[in-house]
Amino acid sequence: MLLFITGSFPESREGIAHSAGMLFDHMRKYNGGIRLLTTDTPVITGHLKKNRITGYSLMHDWHLKPANIRRLFSVLKDEDVTAVHMEYPGDLYGKTFLASFIPFLVHLYAKRRHTGITVNVRLHEFLRARFLRKLAVIPILLSADRIYVPSLKDRDAVRHFAKDRVFSTFIGSNMVRNGNSIPSAPKDTVISYFGSVYPGKGFERMLKIWQRLKAGENGNGYVFRVIGDIGTEEGNHFLDYHKKIRSLIKQYSLTDDIKITGFKSPSDVQGYIDKSSMAMLLFEDGLSLRRGSFLACLEYGIPVITTPGDHEAAALFTGHPGVAMCKDDEEILRKVRDYARLTEPERKMIYDDNTGLSQLFNWDNIAKGYLKDYGII
Repeated sequence: MLLFITGSFPESREGIAHSAGMLFDHMRKYNGGIRLLTTDTPVITGHLKKNRITGYSLMHDWHLKPANIRRLFSVLKDEDVTAVHMEYPGDLYGKTFLASFIPFLVHLYAKRRHTGITVNVRLHEFLRARFLRKLAVIPILLSADRIYVPSLKDRDAVRHFAKDRVFSTFIGSNMVRNGNSIPSAPKDTVISYFGSVYPGKGFERMLKIWQRLKAGENGNGYVFRVIGDIGTEEGNHFLDYHKKIRSLIKQYSLTDDIKITGFKSPSDVQGYIDKSSMAMLLFEDGLSLRRGSFLACLEYGIPVITTPGDHEAAALFTGHPGVAMCKDDEEILRKVRDYARLTEPERKMIYDDNTGLSQLFNWDNIAKGYLKDYGII
C-alpha cells in the first residue's frame, strides 16, 4: 500500500497544493488503493467530500509531538503501508518540524515492526528557500530513500547531503486545457503574468519593463494583467512584499493599467490565459523544469517571454518560437513587439508547438513513473 503525504492539498491557495492534487488523482487511476494523509482544514476536507475522495487520514497540525507521532504510526499500521510518497514543502505544514522527520520516523516504525517501507520525497525547492526552511529540509535529505527534484540547480545542491539518492523528475502543469482549438487573438496586446507573487519571480523588473512599454509609442495598445493575487490583508505570508509591489505600481503610474485578478480557480485561469497575447515570467534564477506557471502557459499555447534557463531547460526549449529566453531588457522589449505583430498562421504555429511541448510534462506519465519506482504497478 502506498501512503501519499502532503501538507497542502486543493483547495489551498498555493501551487504545491494543486500540484499534489493532480499527482494524487493520476496515481489513483492506476491504483485505487492509494491512501492520503493531509491537513485537517475546512478547504481541504471540503475538497475531499466534494470530489468523493475516500481512504484518507487527517492531521490537525504538523507539530513534532508524541500525539502526532502516534497518529503517523497508527496510519502506517492500519493501512499496511509498504511505501510513502511525500510532497514537500507546503504552507500548511506550517513552521513546524514533524514533516522534516517523517522519513526518519517511518524508518523507525518499520524497524520496530520488522518490515520494509521506502520513503520517497518530491522536493519542490531548496536553494531559494529561506534559511530556516533549508534547515528543515536537511533531516529529510539525510533519511529519505529517494528524493525527486525537478530543478537541476536544486538537485546539485541537495546531492551534497543525499548523494546518489537524488533523482530528476518533471512536474506537470496545474492547469488542464479544455478544448483543442486556438483561442481568438485578443483585440489589444495583453501581456500576462501568471502565478504567485513573491521575491525571486522577477516581478519588480517586469514592472519597470511594463512602465517602458506604456511610455513607448504603442503604449496605448498594451494591456497588463496579473493572474494572481497581490494581497495586503493581514495573515498574508508575503504581506510586506505585496505592499512593496503595490507601492511600485503606484510609483510607476501603472495603477490604472494593470488588471489584478486575485486568486482564481483553474477554470477561470484558463479563460485569462486564453485571452493573453503572451506571458512574461522573468525568474531571477532562470527558467527551470520546476516552474508550474511556465508549464501552464505552454499548456495553453501562448508565447512566453522568460529568462535564460539551466542547461536542461535550454536543451528543451531553445529553438522553439514560442519560448523566448531573453538575456536583457532590450531583448525582452524586442520580443514583446515581435509577439504583438504575429500573424494568425504564426500564432497557430506557436500554439501547436507549445502545446506539443507541454505533453512532455504529462501528469499521467509522471504518476506512472513514480508508481513503477515504488513497485506499486
